[in-house]
Amino acid sequence: MSDYSKSTNFTTKDTLPTGNAGKIVKGTELDTEFTAISSAIASKADISSPSLLGTPTSPTATSGSNTTQIANTAFVKSAIDTLGLGNMSTQAKSAVDITGGVIVGITDLAVADGGTGRSTLTDKAVLIGAGTSGINSVAPGTSGNVLKSDGTNWTSAAPAVVAGLGLNGETWQDVTGSRSIDTNYTNTYGKPIAVIMQVGNQTNGIYVYINDTLVIRHWYDVNGGAGQVGYSSGMIIIPAGATYRCGNGPLRLWWELR
Repeated sequence: MSDYSKSTNFTTKDTLPTGNAGKIVKGTELDTEFTAISSAIASKADISSPSLLGTPTSPTATSGSNTTQIANTAFVKSAIDTLGLGNMSTQAKSAVDITGGVIVGITDLAVADGGTGRSTLTDKAVLIGAGTSGINSVAPGTSGNVLKSDGTNWTSAAPAVVAGLGLNGETWQDVTGSRSIDTNYTNTYGKPIAVIMQVGNQTNGIYVYINDTLVIRHWYDVNGGAGQVGYSSGMIIIPAGATYRCGNGPLRLWWELR
């Protein structure tokens, strides 16, 4: 974009004496001036939809202005600095959509920040919390293993086997000596328990009640000749919080799976 600069001083010609050759306005002078004017006009920006080159400038609008006035870079920077938009604290955080790129400054996202605290985790392992430290894991181990607690840690271990019962479980406990006939007990373990019982030489067998409702009855088995007595056994599930008791007897065996 160029500016028009006048080449001929026409006012000076008026001061020259009559007859001076310089007093005459020549066609070449006029042509030079009009050519310069035309060139300057052609290189100027239009009022309607101008296409500006270089580094155009404009007056800086007053902070907080909300008009059709042009907002230059100084006004925009001032507005951003005033609002504190350099971080997420004043933006619509729920509308932020990260679809790519790299989050700078974060490697292993800490547990306190909702992460795992780890860069990698063992394939197909069970994740175990570790307080504010990085999450640990327990690998599956041998096929058929269960996740077993020793009261402090979790490990992959084979399920416990109770000899003679033919059942597998986590922890079977013999409570024969602490469970009396016709006495109510309550399942306080917070989860259902499986109960194994066995009855001996009793004509009427045994009765098991849950919340005072008869749920199972077992008779003894006579294996042939007179006086030969076998045993009848079975398993029931006691819901969490339920009361239960064994009627009649004698109670030969009582194990609980906890």
